[in-house]
Amino acid sequence: MSYRFAKDGWEVRWRDATGRHRSRRFRSEEAAEEFDSSIHDEHRHERRRGRSRADGVYSYATATGTRWRYVTRRSDGSMTSKRGFTSERAARDARRRLVERLERGEVRHTAETFGAYWQRWLTGRRAYLEAGTWQAYERDGRLRLLPALAQVELGRLGLEHVREAMEQWIEAMEADELAPKTVNNTVGTLVVCLNTALEDGLIASNPALRLKRLPPAHIERQYLRLHEIPVYLDSCSAVYRPLAELLIGSGLRISEALALRVDDLELEPTGGVIVVYRSRKQASVGSTKSDRFRAVEIGPGLAKVLRDHIARRGEMTSADSRDALLFPMPVRIAKSDLGRWDGRGDGEAMDRNTVSRDWHKHALLDAGLRDMPLHALRHTTAAAWLAAGNSLMYVQRQLGHADIRTTERYYGHLERHVLAAGAVATEEAIARAAKTV
Repeated sequence: MSYRFAKDGWEVRWRDATGRHRSRRFRSEEAAEEFDSSIHDEHRHERRRGRSRADGVYSYATATGTRWRYVTRRSDGSMTSKRGFTSERAARDARRRLVERLERGEVRHTAETFGAYWQRWLTGRRAYLEAGTWQAYERDGRLRLLPALAQVELGRLGLEHVREAMEQWIEAMEADELAPKTVNNTVGTLVVCLNTALEDGLIASNPALRLKRLPPAHIERQYLRLHEIPVYLDSCSAVYRPLAELLIGSGLRISEALALRVDDLELEPTGGVIVVYRSRKQASVGSTKSDRFRAVEIGPGLAKVLRDHIARRGEMTSADSRDALLFPMPVRIAKSDLGRWDGRGDGEAMDRNTVSRDWHKHALLDAGLRDMPLHALRHTTAAAWLAAGNSLMYVQRQLGHADIRTTERYYGHLERHVLAAGAVATEEAIARAAKTV
């Protein structure tokens, strides 16, 4: 603390308990000296109270109570501070972890903005991602992440920044401009990007990990009931029916079914196994959605359908090797035929849009069934398995869900046999207890 003559009066300057500079003016030197003396002891006490036992950690007052902050030196020699800790210990531990990472060289200070890092990160990830995944990342960044965070320095990006961005996305969702799933996907993209920045040592922690995802909205998934499945299959064309039976009997995604090869099947009179290694993308063949292969058990009925289909493949394509596609597009001879005209590619896979928009829709229309997307056949399979008394774990493994919670969220309400058995068992237990009284 000190006082001095400044302009038209005497000025007392001091630093308060939070470390901030304060000043006050007086008309006379006596008044300034008296005020300086009066606050000297009190200020010294506050300064002692404001400083933590650990160097670099300070307390400060807020409307909701005392909070703590730490101050430390960055890798480039500049000072940095982080506020908002609810206890001295939390601030001290956070500072210690940061100092240790700085000493190990794991954190490097950077003035690079999030926008500049995002472009560099996205370019570097292109070679490692499926085309659809990369395009989804690019769209999340261009439409939502960059407008909210592009100008923020990566080293200063904190929880307050990502929360503010989340609030903007929620406002857009409430205005029906975004879906909850889109918001959650954007948060996931931000987490993935900042995880890489954390591994690169450009940030001390990933603030996006503390964002709470929006609860998934309940969507009633459409599917064929058991009595509707034969009606649908009888309405399928001869070309489409084997594929339709496979989709309903195995639960494969259409992209996985169209990428199947003959040697992916192990068929026996009692059933068989379909090993799913790959899926068909827009212009290529890539990995499955979960990047894992799985084996799907099928029954004897579907196994016979597939054996008969393989025997007829010679009518659709000249390729008869074991590594040929299971569902090639047939060659059209007449205008009314289904398939691809001769000369436009023999042995190529069926077109996904043709299957979903034409063949599937015509089957629903001819069967007099309600409209539903082709993916509803996968839901039909899951519902049929559960109706037959199979467990959610069985459905999870057959469908290839990485987490049982996904299966439960989609189909848990259909597991009626477990609930019904539990209700019956409870009543029987009560009845037995009553007889022994």
